[in-house]
Amino acid sequence: MAFLMKSMLSNQVKNLGLGGGGEESKEESTPSDPAAAAGMTREEYEEYQKQVIEEKMERDAAFAQKKAERACLRVHLREKYRLPKVSL
Repeated sequence: MAFLMKSMLSNQVKNLGLGGGGEESKEESTPSDPAAAAGMTREEYEEYQKQVIEEKMERDAAFAQKKAERACLRVHLREKYRLPKVSL
């Protein structure tokens, strides 16, 4: 019974314009451009994206180098101590 009364009152309030109007304006005000959503101009956003890609490439290269160094060290130690190759 309370649920029915609550839903009826909330529907009437929404119809008067006191309730649900804020939700519609929030959806309309969201910019479709990612640069505008980030608060930057289009040029700033493109420069930011280039910088992010360059940093990712640097991180990937550093990771690949560390991985190769570890593999080289494993091979060296295996040969030195005549250890078998372990399969996981």
